[in-house]
Amino acid sequence: MRVLLTGAGGYLGRGMIPAFEHHKHTLRLMDVHPFETPHEMVAGSVADLDSVRNAVRGMDAIVIAHMAKNPDAYVDPTLPFDINVKGTANLLFAAAEQKVNKVVLISSGGVTSKHDVAVHHHTLPPKTKGLYYLTKVLQEVTAEHMSREAGISVAALRIGYIVDGETRLDKYGRTVDKPHPQLTDRGDVGEVACLCLERNDITYEVFPVVGVKSAITQYDTLHTRQRLGWTPKYDFAWLEAQS
Repeated sequence: MRVLLTGAGGYLGRGMIPAFEHHKHTLRLMDVHPFETPHEMVAGSVADLDSVRNAVRGMDAIVIAHMAKNPDAYVDPTLPFDINVKGTANLLFAAAEQKVNKVVLISSGGVTSKHDVAVHHHTLPPKTKGLYYLTKVLQEVTAEHMSREAGISVAALRIGYIVDGETRLDKYGRTVDKPHPQLTDRGDVGEVACLCLERNDITYEVFPVVGVKSAITQYDTLHTRQRLGWTPKYDFAWLEAQS
């Protein structure tokens, strides 16, 4: 499958790439900053529709993983709305225009508020607080709309606190040495994205992606495990053992 991955140069994007390689997909990587890679590279902003149309051309699927830099970009709505919201809308519009029928949206577990329910069930509609999470909610709303209107298969992955399970580092270079209820390996996010793309029975569906075992109930990852046959490579049990 020919897959466009946006935000490919970011911490999460780079960590997802090995999963697509393992599944033998052909990658086209898009990022505003070009970088060295054995895969095809397209430099451009997702906020520019012409750049997006060019990046989408010839693809079978899109994985939307771009994000305005956190926390610096969230002092006002200009940049996060351009990148997170407008960029996602551009990609979904181009997908419909060019008949690309499979999309995976990297959303966030934070789009559902702990003030609403004790357990974050995968069917819970997005509702949250704060500018960053507002843009993630709008991504999901836009994706669901385009799934209905254009017949695009969309899997929205509500991911947790992203770290590298091998190095135990997060995107800020900090070592994770304490338990956290949302720890998620970035490679596991890539694996779930691949599993979603390889199914033909998804219309619009939410998949919680959190690695720790307690997430089976708290964040309803049981749905993701059963629906996709997914088992996290990293469940961070070693942190629980140390606590």
